[in-house]
Amino acid sequence: MPIAYPERNEGRAAFRRVLEALSQATPVTAALAHLYGYTHPSQFEQDLEKFQRELATTVNDHADRLVRLEALMAPRAVLNAMALEVAFYTLRTNETGRGDSVIFGTLQAAFTSVEKALLEEAVAELAHHGYVTTSSAMGHPIRAYRPTANLFLAFDLAATGHDTRADATEIARIWLAEDEMRSVHRLKERLGWSVRRLNPALCALRPVFPEGRWSREVHPTLATTSVLITPDERFKLRQIVTSGRVD
Repeated sequence: MPIAYPERNEGRAAFRRVLEALSQATPVTAALAHLYGYTHPSQFEQDLEKFQRELATTVNDHADRLVRLEALMAPRAVLNAMALEVAFYTLRTNETGRGDSVIFGTLQAAFTSVEKALLEEAVAELAHHGYVTTSSAMGHPIRAYRPTANLFLAFDLAATGHDTRADATEIARIWLAEDEMRSVHRLKERLGWSVRRLNPALCALRPVFPEGRWSREVHPTLATTSVLITPDERFKLRQIVTSGRVD
């Protein structure tokens, strides 16, 4: 709601000033006039005070909204050092760029100096933030885990040098411009990327496509083999290209 600056009623203000001037005739009436002015502010003064209160409330509310909006648009996840080491290990040993299962025993073999409980907690922390999914079995609270697309988006650049976000944006740009590149086989040839680099970028774009527009063909190396792009997908892809955001 817009806040309007109060306007002074000049006629009313002039009449009030005349009365105030007349009241200065004696010290007693002057004192009474001053007290009356304090306890009975003019309508303009009341409106001005209301305006200032509304302005302060609006500014404070706006600042609070900005903080909440920033948290929504750029959520921050702080990982402890062990969870970060597990994330980097997972990405550096991943050869396909997909959510390949990592057996917990393999993780233990790579971190022989770390207690099992601390490793389990590190994996659980990654799972809590949506970076991995876990599976369990009798006597094994974490039997194995799989990296999600979010793990590649968040840490692949630091772990391997692959900028998944920039790669996904480039694929979106190509799909908008060239229909034949919606065949992922042709796309791979065009880009010349390894599957380790290509697949995370493809998976980052998966939320753009509803069922039926993302090929479910099982391929030994590719996350998908083709996509169908309708006006709805074009709009979403263009938003990604414009903003550079895929998460």
